[in-house]
Amino acid sequence: MNYRYFDNAATTRVNSEVLQVYNDACADFYNPSSLYTPSLSVKNKIEMARESILRYLGGANKSTFIFTSTATESNNAVLRNCIKRKDKKYIVSAGEHSSTYATAKALINEGYNIDFAPLNEDGTVNQEILFSMIDNKTDFVSLIHISNETGAVNDIKYIAKKCKSINPNIVIHSDGVQALHKLKLNMVTLGVDFYTISSHKINGVKGVAGLYIANPNKFTPFIYGGGQEMNLRGGTENYPAVMAFAKAIAMPSADYEYILKLKQTLLDNITVPYKLVSTDSCVPNIVSMCFKNLRGETLVHMLEEDGFLIGTGSACNSKNTSNRVLNEMGVNQDYILGAIRISFEMDCDIQDVIDLANAINKNVELYYQKTSK
Repeated sequence: MNYRYFDNAATTRVNSEVLQVYNDACADFYNPSSLYTPSLSVKNKIEMARESILRYLGGANKSTFIFTSTATESNNAVLRNCIKRKDKKYIVSAGEHSSTYATAKALINEGYNIDFAPLNEDGTVNQEILFSMIDNKTDFVSLIHISNETGAVNDIKYIAKKCKSINPNIVIHSDGVQALHKLKLNMVTLGVDFYTISSHKINGVKGVAGLYIANPNKFTPFIYGGGQEMNLRGGTENYPAVMAFAKAIAMPSADYEYILKLKQTLLDNITVPYKLVSTDSCVPNIVSMCFKNLRGETLVHMLEEDGFLIGTGSACNSKNTSNRVLNEMGVNQDYILGAIRISFEMDCDIQDVIDLANAINKNVELYYQKTSK
């Protein structure tokens, strides 16, 4: 079946130009750590890619960027690097991606003092409570930039500045996976110490992601090996994926107004009752909505039969029967079970969005008819 795809928050199609860069790089199969000329050429190209990504991110002087395999690895590495003392306090927002949230839970089980900052009804972190949680023993705060579930945007610049005004020694990490190509980014302006990004969310290939590090001297390796990535992350570099990542970042960012038009077209054409979770303050490419007394998983499969692919939430969390983030936002359980997530990219077509809305109308009505008997 020729599916129409609306789950771009989970992953995106690989751009044809990015794929060409990847394929061309595969010909240079040499190990970047070897000493002969072809390997040194590969090594130099990796460094050029690193510098181009740092320029895009607006990195501080003496900052660096390391390539990892996934954003999950990056988030795990930051938490394991920063949460080391049991006499200190650490804060993680309740709206984090599972790779951060689950790592925090594991560290709590190991005896570390980690508290979760609650969310507002719109999915952003409750700033007042977050700030009240910080004292002179608080070493670290991790806060997602854009929610992968709802598109809610946290004001990282303001929050980081405020946190450091309360405790100048505090370290700030932000998961920026969903923010890349959606917001204009500058690490110095944001005031973060660590920032996570990923390739396959911006039409790059899977298997490569990265971590911005403001001060490499404050990062201990998470994976030891042959001294790759400035001795910060061992393992032979995935050269073709790195080159493709740099190309993907250099591609044009999403057209905010066009994506907003897609979202509004969807909402204008859905006629069955629903609860909209993604408010106007959210980025428009992610639309979370709920249908009362309806299982979102069932609706996903019904729409798949009609040729539409959508999600129920984070692809890393899709096997759960509920939705942790929506629950933290205070969404009624009768609606949470009926949650779906629709996410757009620039290659989405207006008519396809209208067709998706009509398919949702048809299948929701059909579901209610069958279950009311």
